[in-house]
Amino acid sequence: MNETIYTNGDDFFNSLKKSIAEAKKFIHLESYIFEQDQIGKTILSLLAQAVQRGVRVQLLLDGIGSVSWTFADASVWREKGIELKFFHALPWQKNLSIIWKLLTLKKIIIGFFKLNRRNHRKICLIDNDLVFVCSMNISDRHLPSVFGPLAWRDVAVKIQGSNTENYFSEAREAWNFSQHHHGYRWRKISRQKKQDFELLLQKIKLAREKIWITNPYFVPDLRFVKAIGESANSGVDVKILLPDHSDIFGFKYATESFYHALLAYDVEIYEYSAAMLHAKIMIVDDWVSVGSFNLDFRSIFYNLEATAVLTRFENIEMMKQQFLKDIQISTKIELNSWKKRSWFRQRLENFFLLFQGWL
Repeated sequence: MNETIYTNGDDFFNSLKKSIAEAKKFIHLESYIFEQDQIGKTILSLLAQAVQRGVRVQLLLDGIGSVSWTFADASVWREKGIELKFFHALPWQKNLSIIWKLLTLKKIIIGFFKLNRRNHRKICLIDNDLVFVCSMNISDRHLPSVFGPLAWRDVAVKIQGSNTENYFSEAREAWNFSQHHHGYRWRKISRQKKQDFELLLQKIKLAREKIWITNPYFVPDLRFVKAIGESANSGVDVKILLPDHSDIFGFKYATESFYHALLAYDVEIYEYSAAMLHAKIMIVDDWVSVGSFNLDFRSIFYNLEATAVLTRFENIEMMKQQFLKDIQISTKIELNSWKKRSWFRQRLENFFLLFQGWL
């Protein structure tokens, strides 16, 4: 299996565009956020060109993540041959001439239920053996060529060859039931996600040398806090790299509510300020995963997510060196100084933590 790591948005999108342009039979692209900006329009044009070559193109957008999209926007690209669906579409992403005729109280209730079930994945599957897995949405905000040093800090991996079957299977599931992930089907997904989380906890408890975490949205389950805390107490090197600001109002306060407990466990916390930190990387000894998975209530229990476990030694080492490079330009949070934060800030932390399932 061949893996390529991208820590620069321009490099990632150049590779993605090239792969789309060379596709022969099939393209399936999922993106939580798909902006209709410079890179978004370029990707859409390349997908439309692929259709003209005879390639089947599926584009699956999340209703909430791509909230600015309308039924009219989607219709433009559907007319060009792109098969475009919304995962749990919002009302204005549907054909309004039909929706009013079919609207019932039951569907309104189910609609509210589905709002909190999202497709947070960022993946692109091409032909039979090429998969991109990342934390980068389709957005100019990831491009140094557009935003310079303020481009979001992110990571992606391209996988080619064997061991890609699972991604294609999950893509088919999401595509075929993009409007109906609720009820029994969603309970099945929730059970699997809980099992995956239990396996992650086990991996953390078995760590011997290091647990290095990079994550932009850190409001974890208390069992996770306890697991990494106990690992740190046992002598494992536990470091967490977090953003010093968030694009979601109030989220940083919710994250900070965990600082005191983590610091008391001797977990090292660093805040990255060079740009918006959006990468999701987990390093446990020589096990490394990258993808869309946040360490928050939503990713753990609700969202569809996609991750890739790295297998090549050079890529594993690259991620370790990137982590060390990132913390060198970050600010370390010290327990003594953290204890001196204001009473008002502590109240904000407790207040925003109440919304952990909705942030």
